[in-house]
Amino acid sequence: MSHKSKSLAVGIFIDGDFIPSYNGAKNRVHYLSRYLQRIGVKVVIFYCYRGWADLKLISQEPFKTYIFPIDRYYNDLNFLANLIKKESINIIQFCDLESTLSQGIKLSQNTGAYLVSELHYVVSKLAKNLGNPPKRVQSIRQLELATGKIADHIICLSANDSLELRKKMHIVSSRISTIPSGVDLKEIKYRGPNFKAKTALFLGNLYFEPNADAVRLISRYIYPALNQKGFRILIVGDCPPELKRQFQAPNFIFTGSVPNLDEIFRETTVALSPVREGTGLRIKILNYLGAGLPVIATSAAASGMSNTKSIIIENNFKKYPKIIFDLFNNPNHALRLAISSRKIIERNFDWLIIARRTAEAYKNIISLKIKKKPRFADLGENLTIGKPDWLEEFERKGRFKKLSSKIHGNFSHGIINRGEIRIIK
Repeated sequence: MSHKSKSLAVGIFIDGDFIPSYNGAKNRVHYLSRYLQRIGVKVVIFYCYRGWADLKLISQEPFKTYIFPIDRYYNDLNFLANLIKKESINIIQFCDLESTLSQGIKLSQNTGAYLVSELHYVVSKLAKNLGNPPKRVQSIRQLELATGKIADHIICLSANDSLELRKKMHIVSSRISTIPSGVDLKEIKYRGPNFKAKTALFLGNLYFEPNADAVRLISRYIYPALNQKGFRILIVGDCPPELKRQFQAPNFIFTGSVPNLDEIFRETTVALSPVREGTGLRIKILNYLGAGLPVIATSAAASGMSNTKSIIIENNFKKYPKIIFDLFNNPNHALRLAISSRKIIERNFDWLIIARRTAEAYKNIISLKIKKKPRFADLGENLTIGKPDWLEEFERKGRFKKLSSKIHGNFSHGIINRGEIRIIK
């Protein structure tokens, strides 16, 4: 099949939650797919459906979505391959190492589609920093190396990650693109700091350990001083019940997930990101900057940003209260940071800009010869593929057990497109 003469058609494979999104990875898939479709790139989502999404919300998007029961999604690859061919898809993209290997190799071989792995952070580095056993870290490193052998292209979110992944995956620079996440400037409006609100905000998926760790740091080092001065702290994001029970206190408020971040931002004075671990580019910081909020963050939290002049970088958590009070008492400085922040987002992180950059990367991918895929057995004797860590954690903690949008009864697959939801039994 000649791809050079074809228009771009991308199939994106995802598992877990989707819309509404409860984490940065799915937020990226959601908005990037929307904007790619708007600029003329055909996007088809292949979604492993566990009941963790709102099908009506998905149907309002401009892209088509196929949904599958878990077993069919992972094991009936011939069925998925036929849909890929039917949709004339020339790029298939996966968002984790395990699926890239377990599904991507066969689907690429069976369809002739280019195989792309989008990595939202350096998985082995995060696993090591979070204290995973050495055996588990080594297993992830083997997955990274195997993915480097079989993927036609890697997409990552930051320059730092690009350098590290090139080493870990043994790939050349031409086979990796750095494309950050973005901000929907129609949804995230410029607000600037609300000094009357006296509110410090932390935004994040609290089932993700680096974010849960940040909540503990805020409670220990920042909250006591702010509470004495009549400030409140808002913790916004999907939250394990036990974390909320342990740390909720007067003026230390857990809101859970909220449908409209703009309403939260208009009641915020300063935004926080005291995150010690992780790689990639944090969507929370992009949203903070887009809303024109002064941001105080660790160097780790801001590591994915090439321009940090509008972010106050501080790794000593004991200094955060004084920085917050200084901003409150010097509104002109806070406003200058706010205006500069919004301009950075408008110039570099508008989703429309990000979508165009992604489309250019896709065009470059299909202009090259497709990579011959080795047999899975040839990738390494000790290579084992289980569930991604994030999925195991979701299931272990029962993260989405209260969602009630499940389809009743068994079904073959579903098609969601332009307001229509069809479930095939």
